[in-house]
Amino acid sequence: MHFLGELILILLTTVLLGQLFARFNMPAVVGELLSGIVLGPALLNLVKPNDIISLFSQFGVILLMFLAGLESDLDLLKKYFKLSFTVAGIGVVLPVIFMGLASYAFGMKPLEAIFIGIVFAATSVSISVVVLKEAHQLQTRAGTAILGAAVVDDILAVIVLSLFTTFSHEGGKSGITNNF
Repeated sequence: MHFLGELILILLTTVLLGQLFARFNMPAVVGELLSGIVLGPALLNLVKPNDIISLFSQFGVILLMFLAGLESDLDLLKKYFKLSFTVAGIGVVLPVIFMGLASYAFGMKPLEAIFIGIVFAATSVSISVVVLKEAHQLQTRAGTAILGAAVVDDILAVIVLSLFTTFSHEGGKSGITNNF
């Protein structure tokens, strides 16, 4: 399928499924994500990942994050920073512990298990923003705390992942990826 046909199919399916989910009082983003599963290699295989699709998706994420920044109230974020930081800290520590232990229980090596736990610690700020915006909760105390926690959580997860990959060298190898 040519790119223009793929783009039309993506937009049409994403809007339709997003609206369908919204009519059932569910976040439209769930339907939009589902459209990728349906159209992609997981089910119908009508759209395959490629450089152009990747470029368009990056534009979408950039615009979504820009919109989140436009609608964020810095005074509210400052006001609920302690709460956001606490939630984010828990949101990093618990997945690392529980997913790490679960991965280890399923036979992963210790470093691999920790790596999987760290990966599960990362959130999706963009999805959080969309869901909060659709529910008209972005400017509330809970919405601000969730948004702040998602941002801090992602920053902490990236820092932990960076530190982990830097210090997880075994015998001069170039990091954790050599162990897989």
